[in-house]
Amino acid sequence: MEEILVPAVHCSQCNTQILDEQVFCTACGYPERGTEAQQSGFHAKRVIANQTTQNASKRIKSARNSLYVVAGLSLFWGLIYFFRFEDSATLIATGILAVIYVVLGYWSQKRPLIALVLGLLVFLTIVVIDAILDPSTIYKGIIIKVLVIGYLAKGINSAMQLRNI
Repeated sequence: MEEILVPAVHCSQCNTQILDEQVFCTACGYPERGTEAQQSGFHAKRVIANQTTQNASKRIKSARNSLYVVAGLSLFWGLIYFFRFEDSATLIATGILAVIYVVLGYWSQKRPLIALVLGLLVFLTIVVIDAILDPSTIYKGIIIKVLVIGYLAKGINSAMQLRNI
């Protein structure tokens, strides 16, 4: 008796073998034997997910850059304060703070959500401590504070969206 060999069907999207009774690919979910509407929906979802990923990556990069800007501003402020009042303690503290922001900015390439949340917490902690020590600092540099918090919040939101995808 001769055997009739049926050629194996492979997914057109990921090249995974699909069994005869399967409509959807088990690897990527493509409806290989589905309707044209199901196949179009699959492609549309992929395009939307790709655009969302690209937008989230841009926002995360913007938030990362804001960490670097905060590091630079901290160091710059420490240098001005040092040369104006010859206060080396402030220079050392702002230098350490700048290093923390640079490390968080670098770390945000691998773990953006955690790094950005920590960056925001450090920034808010410093703002609150400054406000406790000198209440007039709440209004000084308010635009920069709002911008930094806004960029970091957008970056955190994007990192959460990217993680959910």
